[in-house]
Amino acid sequence: MRGTGGVRISGHDCSTDVPGLYAAGDTATRELICGGFTGGGSHNAAWAASSGSWAGRGAAKFAAGRGRPGRAVRPVGTEDLRPTGAVNVGHREVVTAVQREVLPYDRNYLRHADRLESALRSLHETWSAVREGLGASGEALFRAREAAAMVAHGRWRYHAALQRTESRGMHKRAHRPAQDPTQHHRLLTGGLDEVWSRPESEQRQLVASGGRAA
Repeated sequence: MRGTGGVRISGHDCSTDVPGLYAAGDTATRELICGGFTGGGSHNAAWAASSGSWAGRGAAKFAAGRGRPGRAVRPVGTEDLRPTGAVNVGHREVVTAVQREVLPYDRNYLRHADRLESALRSLHETWSAVREGLGASGEALFRAREAAAMVAHGRWRYHAALQRTESRGMHKRAHRPAQDPTQHHRLLTGGLDEVWSRPESEQRQLVASGGRAA
């Protein structure tokens, strides 16, 4: 992820809201230690080493406590693993489509509602194409999964950006340059076919930050 944002941490062992899933380093959110603005060194480097250790111990403890699974497992992946139609989309064209919407500075940095909405519509269309026709096998499957993840992340970032109608931290809205004191909260975002974004409740922020409002 870099910057701010990332997979939400829900416990001091770097656990997430998904049982058995632990996040660390750039994948995990760093807002709990650096707020809405961050760089590449100092506390970020310390976070990479510390969170990896905490997540490793947490995952090992979780696995040891489960024992052997008592039921058969079933696959849940869809994108590029089980497309809904004929395979007619390659991972390279998906990556190109995502880069076209997320790399330009006037979209991902100097954000404006019109440009955000246009980029999000394009990424929604790319996601529909991925769901229907992205497929691969062998070593290329890994690249296809990466491409699908890029589309998902692009949609989350712009959907959440549209909900934050202010400038705060690394989030710069060109037509809303000031902070809004009523938006002093983190935003949670997720969803695949239907993307959602909502403020994190104050109680959950207090728990995550060890009893202090974030």
